[in-house]
Amino acid sequence: MDFKTALPILGFETCKEVTLESIDGQFYRLVDKEGRTAPSFTLVTPSLLRKDYIFELPETAVKNLQAETPEDLEVLNIMIIDTPIENSHVNFLAPLLFNRKKKLMGQIVLDSQKYPEFSIADPLKNYLNTEEDAS
Repeated sequence: MDFKTALPILGFETCKEVTLESIDGQFYRLVDKEGRTAPSFTLVTPSLLRKDYIFELPETAVKNLQAETPEDLEVLNIMIIDTPIENSHVNFLAPLLFNRKKKLMGQIVLDSQKYPEFSIADPLKNYLNTEEDAS
């Protein structure tokens, strides 16, 4: 699905339109529709990894993304993939928000003082259940 960028992706401010491709419903690939400004990003649904991922939406984000309710916005996080996969990292401090109804997306940066439990490079291994992985 294609989205217009209503709030810039940090470091990729010239990216105006993106395509969000589902990998399996929990993981996604985000690519610059023009193919000019960014490599593809791997995104993950945060609820797959942590149940405590709750934050207040900034009013500017709600307005720019034209969300009528918080449920209008899907939250995804950028994942930096490494080998082996448990060495990967997730950015919980700067989530991407998608309004599928309006086809708008953007990135916000959470206040690290208000949300000290969220990191820009949180190790994936912190959220893997190693006992289940061993069986």
